[in-house]
Amino acid sequence: MIHLKKIKIVETSEGYGEEVLKKGFEFECGHVNLMVGDQGCGKSTLLRMISNNSKHLEITLADHVITKGIQSYYFDTEKDNPRVKDPQMYTSLSGKDEGIGYVGALTSRFRSHGEIMENMILDPLKDAKDCVVILDEPESGLSIKNQFRLIKEISAAVERGCQFFIATHCYPLIEAYDVMSLEHWKTMKGEDFIKLAREKRYDGTEKDNSD
Repeated sequence: MIHLKKIKIVETSEGYGEEVLKKGFEFECGHVNLMVGDQGCGKSTLLRMISNNSKHLEITLADHVITKGIQSYYFDTEKDNPRVKDPQMYTSLSGKDEGIGYVGALTSRFRSHGEIMENMILDPLKDAKDCVVILDEPESGLSIKNQFRLIKEISAAVERGCQFFIATHCYPLIEAYDVMSLEHWKTMKGEDFIKLAREKRYDGTEKDNSD
């Protein structure tokens, strides 16, 4: 289900990296909206603005959201990791407190980053429905197998009425969907973005394909 129909950047500022965003840019929202691009291009900043309903954005809502409202959930892979976040502050996708407690926080120190992300992102997605889910690099630490599981869980959640906004560098995820490139400021096929990224040299110039 589409909950947020259109997003337009109407203003930028010096705060939170917003100066890198393109004023006046707008895009039609789909069920799964992937924000892609190089480091520092504004992916996380734009997600945070969407999550906060920033005054710098003009967000067009679906009719059912205007009349009934909608729940949204924002997960930042770095800040929401139990290694760095107060374990009592977690909230699950079902809206219930999901504090893992101090024993759980201590135990997490002995688990891999990927195992923690599997518990904090993949497992809760099974219960997500009729909401907006905002994820910042959910693939971080996940194995290739679990990256493909992430795609499966996202697709299943979409069937349950969820809409996703995701900042990502995940190759399988990008390959599976259309993407919003904040390098090119347009929507394109994920495979086209991968092709452009592959053709770009490390110094930032385009590769010479004349031969």
